[in-house]
Amino acid sequence: MKKCPNCNAEVENNYDVCWSCQYSFGDHKVLSNSDFKLICPCCNTETSSSFRYCTNCKFELKDVLKEMGLKPMGPKIIDCLRCKVPMEYEGNFNFHEGTRYGAMGNMFELLVNRASFDLYHCPECGKVEFFLP
Repeated sequence: MKKCPNCNAEVENNYDVCWSCQYSFGDHKVLSNSDFKLICPCCNTETSSSFRYCTNCKFELKDVLKEMGLKPMGPKIIDCLRCKVPMEYEGNFNFHEGTRYGAMGNMFELLVNRASFDLYHCPECGKVEFFLP
């Protein structure tokens, strides 16, 4: 057994992170929720716990995060302008303008406007806001 230098809890020798305060013995710091990785149950890809969807197969990680007691964290902390409560990060979404046309669909995709936005919503009033990443 070893002692955690942050909280003095006894930790087994084969553990790299303190069970009590999430102190990392390798990094010599307390880890935040965004430092942890998730394994996607659909494709077994390692994904950051701050993402709402798997980066490989787009599986929604909401249930996995809920089991761990975590919420996805966005790159910004934003309060709702109406309710003054913190908005929840939903993820980064890609949008494009236009449609695909038959066999030449991919060639026409070159002429389409594309944009990527971080989406946040207010848990109180349901307001949705888009921000450039």
